[in-house]
Amino acid sequence: MMGKTWGWIAGLAAAWAASGALAETPETEGGIIIPESLELAATGYTFTEGPAWDGARLIFSDIPGDTVYLLTPGAGVPKVLYTPSANANGHTFDLQGRLLNAEHGSGEITRWTQEGGRKTIVAAHEGKRLNSPNDVVVRSDGLILFTDPPYGLGQRAAELGFSGVFALDEATGKMVLIDDALSRPNGLALSPDEKVLYVGDTATQTLWAYDLAADGTASGKRLVVDVTDDSKPGRVDGVRVDTEGRVYFTCPGGICVVDPARREVIERLATQKRATNLAWGGADLSELYITALTDVYRVKTRAKGTGSSSR
Repeated sequence: MMGKTWGWIAGLAAAWAASGALAETPETEGGIIIPESLELAATGYTFTEGPAWDGARLIFSDIPGDTVYLLTPGAGVPKVLYTPSANANGHTFDLQGRLLNAEHGSGEITRWTQEGGRKTIVAAHEGKRLNSPNDVVVRSDGLILFTDPPYGLGQRAAELGFSGVFALDEATGKMVLIDDALSRPNGLALSPDEKVLYVGDTATQTLWAYDLAADGTASGKRLVVDVTDDSKPGRVDGVRVDTEGRVYFTCPGGICVVDPARREVIERLATQKRATNLAWGGADLSELYITALTDVYRVKTRAKGTGSSSR
């Protein structure tokens, strides 16, 4: 039955491509994303999020399902990596390849290993409990950057009074508040040279850029693009970058690709369901895995990914 479902989705993607429903701007010859390759990789979840590639497998969360899964290409139905997950949302890897998690339920950034289980990295800022960390990335020197909107607060009272973007030096415990003015900071990613931090704001449907210093402080905050479009389902959420510095993020209708120098969308991919996040994967990091409500999709590209969420 699953094989038939995948075949149906592949056929649907081809039909969309033929009809122009999957819009494509030829930034590279033939376009960056190859829409006819869009396929269903996994289905049957409640709300998928947090895709991250460990070099051979995709890790992703079902937030309401309180479970983190492992998808091995060609191996059938994803397997449970661990549960409960404290309603883990975003994932990435530290310099030792260990899994880091942004947890809605606990309001913490944690590290999980098969041997040691779950351990807290940070849970508060200046003595006040974090809201509900949403997504997390790691710089090549180990600096941890994460967003902290209130989506997962539930019955907990907010202590901070703002939605933050933070940088944490785990070795020293020094924590830097990069921005407390975004309404709902969500996905984030670093430019290939790690000098620029990109952050998506779900509430305003915008993508922002900051110049990031060695100590984690930031300056030069600027709007990259506003993709507001209430006629299509979906919001600005997950953010990723390719080796050429182009920024990929979820947006109304599916996935947007932005040239940050020109500050404009140069390509779009329509998804059948609302896209929530994305990650580079595959043997050469040329595939995009897309979490979309109950599903996980995979699409081939003519680009190569970079960043701590893909190894």
